[in-house]
Amino acid sequence: MLIAKDLMRVAVTALIIGLIVSCSIQSPPANTPIAKEQSDMRTAVPLTRSLPPNDGEEMVLEFDVPAQPDDANPPIFIGIQLIGSDTGAVADAADSLVRAEIVAVVHLERIQQAGSATVELQRSQRVGREQEVPVTIAADGIAKGLFALNADVATMASAGLAPTGRASEELAFAYSASLQAGRYRLRLRIDQNRQALLDANAHLLIAYTHKAK
Repeated sequence: MLIAKDLMRVAVTALIIGLIVSCSIQSPPANTPIAKEQSDMRTAVPLTRSLPPNDGEEMVLEFDVPAQPDDANPPIFIGIQLIGSDTGAVADAADSLVRAEIVAVVHLERIQQAGSATVELQRSQRVGREQEVPVTIAADGIAKGLFALNADVATMASAGLAPTGRASEELAFAYSASLQAGRYRLRLRIDQNRQALLDANAHLLIAYTHKAK
């Protein structure tokens, strides 16, 4: 009888230990960057996607813009994200892309029950050596050149898109300083120097813009 009871205690203890180990394996840290397959499944800002691989290919992407706790009409940008292990190399790659004269065609529509409505976008244009001014993108959607714009760190981290222990840079094709929460459709085509983006392993990024405190 004593041997049987001892064996039962051992079995129960082993079962409890197994359950504890299993739970610890299945519960990753809240802000662990998610796998690329999972990030490509996100349909709400912030999100990333692979850029179109072929010249002249248009990307069409529908996504949601949730209101933020402190802003019902948050600022967002449409651009790219670069990630790498070396901070200097990633910064150099970003600088090279800014100088690469990349031309994109960007159209953003708000999806409504009555139909879609065009959203006015802006880009940053350099004036002189130091100053940059906002410029409205024309109806043709042509956005000439990438420019630096920082993503909101907190929302990127909560979405698992902020790389831990790695360097990252964000650049923008276009932005909206105030975008009403809702459903949107993006149409994006790279018309010039697409290969520079592919060589830099850049990914499309739609994110909330960092707001200075």
